[in-house]
Amino acid sequence: MKLFDVFKNMLSLLPESEYSDRRFEADCLIEFVLGKKRADLGSDFTVTKENREKLYSLCKKRREGYPLQYILGEWSFFDMDLEVGEGVLIPRRDTEDVCLHAFEYVNKFINPNVLDLCRGTGAIGLRIKKHCPHANVVALEKYDEAYSYLLKNIEKTGLCLLPLKCDVFNMDYVIEDETFDVIISNPPYIDPAFRGSMQKELTFEPEQALFAKDSGLRFYKFISKYYYHAIKDDGYLIFEYGYDQAEKVKNIILASPYRIIEEIVDSRGNPRGIIAQKLANINKKILE
Repeated sequence: MKLFDVFKNMLSLLPESEYSDRRFEADCLIEFVLGKKRADLGSDFTVTKENREKLYSLCKKRREGYPLQYILGEWSFFDMDLEVGEGVLIPRRDTEDVCLHAFEYVNKFINPNVLDLCRGTGAIGLRIKKHCPHANVVALEKYDEAYSYLLKNIEKTGLCLLPLKCDVFNMDYVIEDETFDVIISNPPYIDPAFRGSMQKELTFEPEQALFAKDSGLRFYKFISKYYYHAIKDDGYLIFEYGYDQAEKVKNIILASPYRIIEEIVDSRGNPRGIIAQKLANINKKILE
């Protein structure tokens, strides 16, 4: 069967929603199965029965909500192709928008020490290291499957950063005072109450990377308070958050000695993150 006809059949099988582009997904699957760029395959290219069956099977899998990124086994974050799969959060454009703003603050320091919390694939830490080669980046991840992807992506990109397998809630007391110029995190932030109303694709991603107690705010409360001591005076705390959490996260941060430097809006015009600066010369008893 000719590729033109296979493509039409795939479009009829793939899901249509505001979250997906059937033509783009069909092209991605064709390149994945046939091992060639779509532009190099003419519409008269003959697709074998075996490959047709593979393509149709993957389309049906997508229709069930299984993420395209997991099928492909990798996904782009800026100009890096990162390995992804079950057990790790998929990198998203929203996080790229936060990174673009973070670069400016990392670059304020000559040899900045950067801590990337709740790291997953390593997307943020790796891209900071690529953009700012002089940065010393530490990436922290708790869960085995996600940590394995962090290690794979460090090796794949050839970028040098220090991975640590540990729990955010058990590391604050280990880190010495004023170690980091920048702490950045895209933590789990979905309110568990919304578990039943999410888009289908999210149900395949790891719950521990999506949901947080305290109506999705647990990590913001803990990190802003208990990692305060680890930030150098006048250093920065950078968070990504859900589009409807801006005021809540801002208030959490301001409960500790920080000042808000910038509120980040993503490419779709939604509130997406915040940059705060640690106030210098504050009596540490304020946080006790």
